[in-house]
Amino acid sequence: MKNLFKILALVISIIFILLIKDAERISEIDKIISGYKFNLISWELRRLPKQTIDFFKSSNLTKEEAEKILNEVDFSRMDTLELYYEKNISNLIKNELDKNFLFPPLAISLEKPPKVLIVSPKDKISQKIAILLSNDISIAEIESIESRIDALNLSSIILDTGGFAAYPSLINIKKDSNFMISTISHEWLHHYLFFFPLGKSYFKGQDMIFINETLADLFADNIIKNEKNNESDSSSFFKDFMKETRIKVDTLLLNDEIDLAEIYMKRRTIEINNKGYTIRKINQAYFAFYGNYGTSPSSTHNYHEKLTDLLSTYNSFNEFLEDIKKVDSVKKLENIINLRSHNN
Repeated sequence: MKNLFKILALVISIIFILLIKDAERISEIDKIISGYKFNLISWELRRLPKQTIDFFKSSNLTKEEAEKILNEVDFSRMDTLELYYEKNISNLIKNELDKNFLFPPLAISLEKPPKVLIVSPKDKISQKIAILLSNDISIAEIESIESRIDALNLSSIILDTGGFAAYPSLINIKKDSNFMISTISHEWLHHYLFFFPLGKSYFKGQDMIFINETLADLFADNIIKNEKNNESDSSSFFKDFMKETRIKVDTLLLNDEIDLAEIYMKRRTIEINNKGYTIRKINQAYFAFYGNYGTSPSSTHNYHEKLTDLLSTYNSFNEFLEDIKKVDSVKKLENIINLRSHNN
C-alpha cells in the first residue's frame, strides 16, 4: 500500500511539472495546437486503476511465446505481454543494479504513444518547446500545424515517439525484442531519476536534458549488452549521413545562412529517402529533438563520450549511478569527472 501511495505521488508530480511547462509556452502555438494536445491526466485516470490491479498479477509466458505475440502484434494478448516485460526486464535491471526490488516498480502500457511537437529557432538548433500531441493526427493536420508554426519564423516538426515516461510508461509496439528491452529500460531510468537531483534538474537547461537522455541511453544499452561495433552497413551509412548533415547545417547557421541551410536540409531529405529510408522532413527541429540523445548521429554534444569514460572508472553501473544521480548541474558533473580522473 505504501508503494501505491508513492506511485500516485510520482504520477501527480510528473503531471504538475508538465502543467508548469505548458504555462510557459507561447500563446500563438497553444492556439495552433488547440484540440490536438495529448491529455495526460485523462490517460492516467484511465490507466492507473488497471495498473494497480496488475501489481498483483504475473506472467508465465516463455521468451518464445512473448516474441510470437510481439511479432504477430496480437492485441488480444497485450496485457499478458506487458506483465511478461515488467517481470523480465525488472529482473534484468535488478541484476544490473544489484537490487532486491525496484522503486518505482517497472510499469508499462504497450500502445501507440503520443506524438511530440518540437519547436526550434530557425537560426540555431535548439529545442525550445516539446509538447505531446494526440497520436491519431492525420498527415494533413500535421503539415497544417507545422506550416502555421513555421510562419512564426520558427522551425517545427511533429514526430512519432518510441516511448514516453508517464507512469506507467507508454511503449510503442515494435517487432524487435532489443528495441522493447532498450526502450522500457530507458523510460524506467527516467522514473528512477525523478527522485534524485539529476532527474529533478531535467528542465534546468538543454545540457541537463542531454545528460539525462544520454545516461538513459547508456543504461539501456548496458541492459541489453548491445555492442556498438556490430552495426550493419545500413546503420553505419545512416549515422555518417546524418552526422555530416548536422555538421554542415550548424556551419551554415553559424554564418547566418538560414535559407541555404534549409535548402540543403530539403535536398538531404530527398537523398536519404532515395536510399530507402522514410524520413518526412529534416529541419532544425528534427536535429534539436534527436540531438538530445548522445548516441544519435544528430547529436553534437560529447556527453556520451564523457559518461562512457566516467563509467569505465567504476566497478559497476550501480556505483556509477549512485554518483551521477546526485548531479544537478554541468559543473557538478565536471567535478566528478575530474575527481575520478585524478583518483584513477
